[in-house]
Order: sequence, then structure tokens, then C-alpha cells
Amino acid sequence: MPGDGTSTSGAGATTLWCHSHFLLPTGGTKYVYEVARRLARRRPVEMVVERSSDYWRERYAAAGVPLHEISATTSTSKAYWLTFPRHLRHDRRELTRIADATGAGHFVSSFFPFNLLCGELAAARGLRHTHLCFEPFPFFHDREVQGLYPPHQRALMRGLGMLYGRLDRRGVASADSLLTLNGVTRDAIARTYGRDDAQPVFTGIDHDHFHDFEAAQLADLRERHGDVPIVVHSTDFSPIKRTDLALAAFAAAAVPGSKLLVTSTIDDRPGIERFWSQARDLGIERSVEYLGFVDYDDLPRYYALADVLLQTGTSVNSGATSMSLPVKEGLACGTAVIRSRATDEDVEDAVSGYLVDPADSAATGAKLAELLSDRVKAARFGTAGRKRMLELYSWDVVVDAFEAAIAGPATGSAQNREDAA
Repeated sequence: MPGDGTSTSGAGATTLWCHSHFLLPTGGTKYVYEVARRLARRRPVEMVVERSSDYWRERYAAAGVPLHEISATTSTSKAYWLTFPRHLRHDRRELTRIADATGAGHFVSSFFPFNLLCGELAAARGLRHTHLCFEPFPFFHDREVQGLYPPHQRALMRGLGMLYGRLDRRGVASADSLLTLNGVTRDAIARTYGRDDAQPVFTGIDHDHFHDFEAAQLADLRERHGDVPIVVHSTDFSPIKRTDLALAAFAAAAVPGSKLLVTSTIDDRPGIERFWSQARDLGIERSVEYLGFVDYDDLPRYYALADVLLQTGTSVNSGATSMSLPVKEGLACGTAVIRSRATDEDVEDAVSGYLVDPADSAATGAKLAELLSDRVKAARFGTAGRKRMLELYSWDVVVDAFEAAIAGPATGSAQNREDAA
């Protein structure tokens, strides 16, 4: 029975996958959804979050994956962090209740504090805990990311890191299997947590959804935005995305008639106001179109419409920079990409796009101008990128890695499991 040290793990046992929240349609949340819904075709999976939006409730329901919401407040709220010990106790009770009700046989965590809580519960029940670490929790551990925020937010992050960073480390230490996105995040995990056994599982692409399109399938978008050289940039207006550098590079490119289309996963009013203020200051306001949230069905068409996808994140430790689903999905749609040289796992420099230092807006703008001025070359780069994405990125391969990690024995070191208990 659970709690007596006897594992109930097995292919028929429920896997509880615990994440902080599903409030935003951002890359990490999308990654969890794409893996979880496919994993649920192979074994019972139920999701646990503090809060969710209707957007994700509907998608998990359509996929037939139960979703448990256990709190009215989550990590997006300052009040949550100011009363964090109380929320931690609440989440611990709720997770225990759900584990009992579902007969959980495995735990998967993908965000703090659930790495800690899953580690505790798995240790108490003799079950396996798999942790997907997208990156070391930046608000606790990444000074570069913290430095992108205003002073009062930096001070809060550093204070929280001092108070709770050890709990995050304990949660990572408790994992029997540690998965991550790629070699960049694997190395960052080793530096931050002292674990050098994180297994990169990379990402997948839904190639039935993200693909190239015939000209006739994009005719309505061409009519709406013009048959001109087009750049697409995806953002959530967080400092990690460095949308300010995308605007600066587009201004530096200065290709007559070209347009910058900006999609956003979050309706961040202050961020949007800063965006338009910068566009006006750079004199490019008339060449920029803010699209806001683009429906999932239209997103690949916008990628395919563009001559270039431009992503300008600079954080070398960030999964959002190195893994970047928009980069891979854009390439899958046959679009050339300009991105940070933090990784070469998707863009091949001067083959499917350009690897740049986004902080050097003049140099980035020059590469952008080159492709916008030679649309035939940009199309050739896009074709090469699509070919590589088809060869390298499959969600089924990612799910295979998760299933192998879940199926192993609960073999965490004695010290790790004592720390997590």
C-alpha cells in the first residue's frame, strides 16, 4: 500500500504530473501539454496545478486528460510569495489527497514548488519522481535574468532566492530521473544544482500543424498585410524575450516597405505601451503591426507568411532562449530564422538562418536586411530549416524518453530521499 514503502508503479498506475499553473499560453506550458496529452495515450495521466485558464481547461478536456486545480492563488501573484509557507502547506495537503484518490504510481514535476512536494510524497510512498527542469528557476538562481527586471523586482527575486532557493535545490535533488531541454540547460543545471546527470530530451514539433503552405493558402494574409518583406517576432513582453532588441534590429535593417508583425501570448498592457513608445522613438511605428494573441490554427500560417522569424532573447541559461518553440515551429513552416547563438540545435548558421548576438542591433539588423532584401535566399534558408526540423524533432521521441524515465525504479540516493522526506 502507498506509505508502507511498497511501490504501486507500473504501466497501469496513474502518473500525476504537477506544474505550478496553466494560466498562460507560453512555451513551457505548451511543452507540458504536448507531452502530457501524448503520454496519456500510453498510460493514465492526470494533471495537478494551482490554477488554470479556460484555454488550457478546454484543451486538456478535449485530450481526455483530467486536470485538478488546487488553489485560488499561484506564483504569478506577489501575494503568493509573501505568504508562500502557507501555500506550500496547502499544496502539500491537496497533492496528498489527490494521490490517495487516484492511486498514484508515479510523480512528474515540472516547476517549483512541485519538484519539492513530489519528491517528498514519492519518498514517503516508495514511488518514482521524475522532474522536468526547463532551466534552473531563474527568479531564484539566474542573476542575468534578474538583472533584466526593475530594481524592486530584482530585490524581491533575490530575497525569495535566499529564503526558498534551498527548497528548490532539495526538490531537484529528490528526482530519481532528471530531464531537461537540451545541452545548454543541462550545463546550467550542473552549475546550479550540482547534478550532472540531467538527460536532454529536446522538444517535438507537430508537423501536421506546423508545415509549409501553398501561396493560395496565404492569400488572405497577403491581402491583409501586403505582399512585402515580412518579419515575425513572438513575445510575452517578459524581459527574457528582449522584444526591445527585435524592434532595434528591425529599425537598423531599414528595408523599405518591410513590416514587422508581433504576436504575443500575454495581454500585458504596460508592456504593449512600452513597445509602442519604443517603436515611435525608433521611427518605425508605421512599419510595425501588433497582432496580439494569434489563434493556434492561424499561427503556422503567419510563420509561413513571414520571410524571417526574429527572436532576440539573450539569456544564455534560459530554456526560453535556447529551446524556443517559436524558432523550431517557424523553421518547420519553411521560414528562415535569426536567433541568438546560445545554441545551434535548430538554426544552422548561414544555412537556415543566422546565429547572432541580439544585443548587437546593428549586426543583427544587417543580417535581417540581407534576407529581407533577398527573398529568394530567405526562402532557400527556410526550405533547409524545414528539412532539418523534419529530421530531428518529433513529439513521439520526446514521449519515449519520458516513458523510459517514468518506468524506471525509485533509485534516488538515500541522502536525497532523506532530504526530500
